[in-house]
Amino acid sequence: MIELRDIRKTYTTGGTTTVALDDVNLRFRDSEFAAILGPSGSGKTTMLNVIGGLDHADSGDIVVGGVSTKDFGSKDWDTYRNHRIGFVFQSYNLIPHQTILKNVELALTLAGVGSGERRRRSVQALERVGLGEQVNKRPSQLSGGQMQRVAIARALVNDPDIVLADEPTGALDTVTGENVMQLLKEVSQDRLVVMVTHNPELAERYATRIVRFRDGHIESDSNPVSDQELEAEARGEGDATPAEEAATVAAAPVSLGAAPEDVVPDQTVVLPAAVSAGERDGARGSRRNPKAGRASMSFLTALSLSFSNLMAKRGRTFMTAFAGSIGIIGIAAILALSNGVNNYIEDTEQSALSSYPLTITKSSFDFTNLMTAMGSMGMGTSSSSTTSTASSGGDGTIGQTKIMSDMFAEVKNNDLGSFKSYVDSHKGEFAPYVNAIQYSYGVTPLVYETDTSSGAEQLNPSKMAQTLQSGIAGSALTGGSSSGSSFNELVGSQDLLDSQMSVVAGRWPKAYDEAVLVLSTDGTITDYTLYSLGFYNIDDMNKITEDALKGNKVTVPEVDSKFTIQDALGMTFKVVPASARYQKNAETGGWTDMSSDDAFMRSAVDKGLTLKVVGVVKPKDGESTTLMQEGIAYTSDLTSWLMQQAADSQIVQEQKANPDVDVFTGKTFEELQDSQGEQLDMGKLFTVDEDALKKAFSFDTSALEGSNMGSLDLSGVSLDVSGFDANGMKLDTSQLQSVFSTETMTKIMSGAPKFSLEDSGLADAITGITDEQRQDILDASEKLGSSFSAWLIANPDEVQKMTGENPDYQGVLNDYLATEEGKAVTDDLRQKLGGTADDVVNQAMSKYLTEQFAPYFSQQMQALMTQAAQVMATQLAQQMQTQVSAMTSKLGTQLSAAISGQLQSQMAQLQSSLQNGFKVDTTAFANAIHVNMTQQDLASLLNNYMNAQDLSYDSNMQTLGYAEEEQPDSIQVYPKDFDAKQKVLDAIGTYNSKMEKDGKSDATIQYSDIAGTLMSSISNIANMISTVLIAFVSISLVVSSIMIGIITYISVLERKKEIGILRAMGASRLNVASIFNAETIIEGLLSGVFAIAVVYVVEGPVNSWVYSWQGVPNVMSLPVTSALILIGISVGLTFIAGIIPALSASRRDPVEALRSE
Repeated sequence: MIELRDIRKTYTTGGTTTVALDDVNLRFRDSEFAAILGPSGSGKTTMLNVIGGLDHADSGDIVVGGVSTKDFGSKDWDTYRNHRIGFVFQSYNLIPHQTILKNVELALTLAGVGSGERRRRSVQALERVGLGEQVNKRPSQLSGGQMQRVAIARALVNDPDIVLADEPTGALDTVTGENVMQLLKEVSQDRLVVMVTHNPELAERYATRIVRFRDGHIESDSNPVSDQELEAEARGEGDATPAEEAATVAAAPVSLGAAPEDVVPDQTVVLPAAVSAGERDGARGSRRNPKAGRASMSFLTALSLSFSNLMAKRGRTFMTAFAGSIGIIGIAAILALSNGVNNYIEDTEQSALSSYPLTITKSSFDFTNLMTAMGSMGMGTSSSSTTSTASSGGDGTIGQTKIMSDMFAEVKNNDLGSFKSYVDSHKGEFAPYVNAIQYSYGVTPLVYETDTSSGAEQLNPSKMAQTLQSGIAGSALTGGSSSGSSFNELVGSQDLLDSQMSVVAGRWPKAYDEAVLVLSTDGTITDYTLYSLGFYNIDDMNKITEDALKGNKVTVPEVDSKFTIQDALGMTFKVVPASARYQKNAETGGWTDMSSDDAFMRSAVDKGLTLKVVGVVKPKDGESTTLMQEGIAYTSDLTSWLMQQAADSQIVQEQKANPDVDVFTGKTFEELQDSQGEQLDMGKLFTVDEDALKKAFSFDTSALEGSNMGSLDLSGVSLDVSGFDANGMKLDTSQLQSVFSTETMTKIMSGAPKFSLEDSGLADAITGITDEQRQDILDASEKLGSSFSAWLIANPDEVQKMTGENPDYQGVLNDYLATEEGKAVTDDLRQKLGGTADDVVNQAMSKYLTEQFAPYFSQQMQALMTQAAQVMATQLAQQMQTQVSAMTSKLGTQLSAAISGQLQSQMAQLQSSLQNGFKVDTTAFANAIHVNMTQQDLASLLNNYMNAQDLSYDSNMQTLGYAEEEQPDSIQVYPKDFDAKQKVLDAIGTYNSKMEKDGKSDATIQYSDIAGTLMSSISNIANMISTVLIAFVSISLVVSSIMIGIITYISVLERKKEIGILRAMGASRLNVASIFNAETIIEGLLSGVFAIAVVYVVEGPVNSWVYSWQGVPNVMSLPVTSALILIGISVGLTFIAGIIPALSASRRDPVEALRSE
């Protein structure tokens, strides 16, 4: 029994309050058909909503089965509506996007009935109302009467205790309305049916009780509940405790998916004409079961409802999903590109580990700090590794940032010997992580063409490469290579070679006299390499270089010959040990560089090692960087052979035996560096012919005629001059040795101005070259100057041509350049300057002779001659003084008193005349001096003296190609990958820590990681760009989410009636919110999946285009994990965006929702 006690309900609109129910008291039997009549606004529907729990009274109480509902919460009311109430509405209130079967199942779904049982019972309910064949139709496909019958089946499928019908026949025709009334009458036989109607005729015919309402009051009741019925009801239910009664009204729900037997095991959907009292009590007893479940909707049900709604609006759903996917598409595309680029960078890094391994040199500094400092300088900031002085101030001082001083103050001298010993004894710390550890010893093979018929043509180190590296020629032909060398040592790991290189023909070298030809990645070879290897005529390349340096149009000669695999495998070269270029000088005891002696070098090349090409290799396809440079690659065994040849050579053994003495000059390194040749032994260099030297001096007696002795007044005086004997005066030329001593000549030669690039004008002709090339040309120019000086000393007659009033400098220069020595030197310069060398050298040497050497040499020789003349004049003056003294002594008595003053004046004039009469023949003087050395030996000797400051034991040994295996010049470590590289760095750190701990800080090492520095910078840039782009695209993602939230809110407005229906069937607020949350989740899922699908579809064409354009594979690659995360983000954002609309839907008044259209 249900009882309304003092129910009062008012509505306030604006400032007007309307009383809908005014202290209504009314009881209903468990089974009866009560019709509520009354005019509109009398409170009929309000009472129905209050009984059904859709609306709540302002005051009063509803007692259901003897249990008050005053303390019911929202969940209790939801369960009450689901288990005890069945609604039948005038406008049917079917969910249009669901089939009629799904509409009927909805109540069972909220009750937690399983899917199989739910379908069975729903079909039975539809069959009972005559719609068993229409279960898959949608409400829009049914007539009004059919839809009302569906509504009745939905109301009865959960076997409620109370059926509330609000104008069930109001929208039906008479016949259909009578059928519905008949159906409700049958239902009322075992449950309470309360019907609100405006049709008193139908109420009179079918209802068992009629209650009339007016202005919120009960006007009449045709069959009220009597006191006897109340007592009987109390006796029939007296065995139930209050707790059991509460459970009957609002039972707690069971877990989702509970079996229907746990809920209502003996319910039946078939509506009998009459139900026995025992059966009804059994049914009631089951509903009173305290374990009966509360109303509940699973999230899958919410998804199903939302999915059906979205599919019913496919067009808008697709457009919403597309709009929501725009942001995800952008982010997915950026992540795909970022991942692809990072993969490419990672692959490049892995390949770069081969091209740019970890390098440890004898002297190194932190390359990373340098790059950071230079980058900071460009950005106008100072890095933490640099020191800055005060910033600019008011006194005009500009602050300075110390980059160079701070950077080079950190230069580290690495003890590579100790580190190599450590690596050899701790292989376990390095071997698992490296492909190879390459030790370099600074030994460069001297490679020559095998055919010496046209001279000894050196291929490595390539003079042509040094020339081509300058200016446009260098960048165009060598590709900006730092070395330009076409001969390089192979990496010592065969596994590493096999992993990155493939053999095109032949095989890998196995012996020290074998090598391979390395092609480019595409299997081709540049003509530059072929010129460098001597396959093409190098004179053609010299012509190209000459035209390029002059700025003329470059004409590349047509090359008819083809380079084949057979040509490559048939190539041979000659390798000459560095020590083989030197010859012992018997005169000085030193060694002479014979590189410019063609005959000597031909012989040395013929005796050299024959290097054979036994294979042709190329990088494997897909390798972004190359392990080996294009050209000839020889084994480390060749380096070891050259080291052994140097160690066994006489010159190296002499140098090792006397480490303090320079083998080239015979002087100690300390003497050479302190004096730079000032102690040159000129006694061995020159010989003086004393007889010829005497003939170089003469006396002109006519010079005495200027002395007018007759001007003295000697009258009365008898002069006897027989004491003066001019023939008795003789000159001792041996005293000239002090003038032309070895010390004097050494000072003159060492003081001669050096050949200067800038002063000679040669620098203007060689612009655009590297510092290394400039130094090479400077060395060759100094060699030219020293050779020319030696030639002048050996040919004194040539010196004579540069003296006098009209010196013939050009003639002297032409004479020198016509000699074998001059040709050898200019050929050397021609290799470095190209075909313009002749004109440049002529101009430079002429300028050097006229402006530097000749003035200096003339000045020095004039001073020397003056000094020699003074020595001879001093002798003559001394002898004349003796003769005059004898004569004056004889005449002294006669003249002392009379002409003492006049005689002294005349004697002074006589001494001057004697000096003027002394003459020096400079040509005879020059012919009296002979050079003891050949011009070549003299040039080599002078060159060594002039560069004495660069001479040291280590530099000499390096020049001679000597190195010790325990003391490498540099170490290259090839890690297997970047993780392995970190392990190697950790091992190096362990070594440094050990050295520091042992007090050997000088033994610590500093490495260069160019690949890591460059690649990390690139990776950081790529990541930064990706982050910025994602940030921008995220804005569109947020906008899309807001838009989805708005669309969801619109959906809430559109589905208000559906919200009311669900609440009427017992759906909780959370259930309603879940429906709309499920809708946004589906929208987000569709958006995410669509976006990922678009990106995956676009990946193929983009990757194909980029690969054909730039040769970079898979530049766009979205990982599956990232794709799933993005889908999750899309779902999450749309879920968040839909929370507010979903909460708004859950809070809507179900009564107002049901009234909406």
